Amino acid sequence: MADINMTPLIDVMLVLLIIFMIAAPMMTTGVDVKLPESHTGRNLESQALTVTVTFDGRLQFEKAFVPLPVLANELKQAAQAGGKRPVLVRADHNVPYGRVIQVVDAIRDAGFTQVGFVTAAAPNVPIQAATALASTAGGPQS
Repeated sequence: MADINMTPLIDVMLVLLIIFMIAAPMMTTGVDVKLPESHTGRNLESQALTVTVTFDGRLQFEKAFVPLPVLANELKQAAQAGGKRPVLVRADHNVPYGRVIQVVDAIRDAGFTQVGFVTAAAPNVPIQAATALASTAGGPQS
């Protein structure tokens, strides 16, 4: 009885696998473009509400410091009056994670769906220099 030779089929499948392995990352990466300038564009920060969590855990909504229950009430009023404005959360890096989550929960309970976190731009430090800085600062060592 004659058997089917599987070697050509396996060769074709391996070639297809290699083609897909090479082509798949190219399909997910974006193309670098220089965006045009616009004089009619709007900055998102001018429309957004801002909630700040200070290093000691106090909350600032817009310009006034408020406790969490008052913040929740003011956010609900702002959601009813303002529609779908985004909310930006500015939290100190030393604030406990739980405190930030309390603020985010209050924002979402008020009806806002667009919540963003404001961060500072990180300096461009080479990886070797960052490892050396971590080891001299008492950070984790490899």
